[in-house]
Amino acid sequence: MKIVDIKKTPSLGAACRHWSLLKIITDEGIEGLGEWRGGQSVDQLKNTLIGQDPTNVNQLHHDHLWRMQGAGAGVEIALWDIKGKALGVPMCDLLGGKLRDKVRMYCDCHSGAYWTPEDYNRRWDEVRASGELDPVYETSSYVARAKERVAEGFTALKFDLDVPNPWKMDVYDRSVGRRQHEHIVTTIEALRDAIGPYIDLSIDLHGSFNAIDGLRICKDVEHLDLLWLEDPIRWEWGNVDALAKICMQTETPICTGEIFYGAKLFRELMEKGACDLLEPDIPRSGGAIETRRIAELAEMYHMSIAPHYMASTVAGIAAVHICSTIPNFLALEYHSANIPLWSTMLNIKNPIQNGYITVPDGPGLGIELDEEEILKHLPDSTELWS
Repeated sequence: MKIVDIKKTPSLGAACRHWSLLKIITDEGIEGLGEWRGGQSVDQLKNTLIGQDPTNVNQLHHDHLWRMQGAGAGVEIALWDIKGKALGVPMCDLLGGKLRDKVRMYCDCHSGAYWTPEDYNRRWDEVRASGELDPVYETSSYVARAKERVAEGFTALKFDLDVPNPWKMDVYDRSVGRRQHEHIVTTIEALRDAIGPYIDLSIDLHGSFNAIDGLRICKDVEHLDLLWLEDPIRWEWGNVDALAKICMQTETPICTGEIFYGAKLFRELMEKGACDLLEPDIPRSGGAIETRRIAELAEMYHMSIAPHYMASTVAGIAAVHICSTIPNFLALEYHSANIPLWSTMLNIKNPIQNGYITVPDGPGLGIELDEEEILKHLPDSTELWS
């Protein structure tokens, strides 16, 4: 079997985080679905892959795709889809077989409103001008969102608390003032009270704070039994020891790792005891090959992984196949509750049911695109594939 063509969709627009889908076409008529970077040409990818055997996924990864990092991982997804279809087995079988029939999803809720870069920047400008906290960041808004998601069946939630606020005294300094600290802690307390002791709760700080204030937050929420607190500092700028210092001084579990590609970059984290869980992003940190290597490395240190994920539903189903095969898997992120197309772009509608996605049992990814539905989100007369 040989690759004869590669096509992509246009960007699906800002409302869909500029997702772009990929299709690899073979001389035997089998096509594989993957993901691409919105707005980028596939010409160089064609030069690299046309004429290659798509079923030799490992060789193509090590010869070519790893250099492309997250973009290459999106291509790798399409190769697994082709190989599964050629052999008549689901992707998870190619990875040794599934350990679970359905994959637990945790819902990233942001706050009382969902996050977009434009809204986030606008709210910072507005709060600096007005001196007032936006209502979507009031504690009551967080609580209302949490109750909605629990009612939908989710057993794990995540919220952001490094949000635009009127108490940050300096634009550049990463210190946390007492009023901002109070808002963070009391909001987490209110969330725990609202959802009860048996719904898992995680908090993301996006590396926004300095080490001492990040540690203070971690310690002041120890009594709330968080599933994890994510990225109290931006340690990736060159100081893993600073994160290790925080991790060693708090009972609150620390989670990190979403911006890295490949297993090698996670090694120092574990050697220095700088975190308690890993969150490799699928596909930014890797496809099946690298994600499973990361998971195996984590297992050696008795850690679970909870993959980060913000891509299309195609990549999401690939992530479900991958996570179904990983022993030390905790939960997979769902970050698209504010994107209607995420739930409708496949033949499997609303794939999340009661907080879980069932692993498809069809060949390859086990999905088909609903191309008519996707075209509704593109300008009139737009060609879906080019």
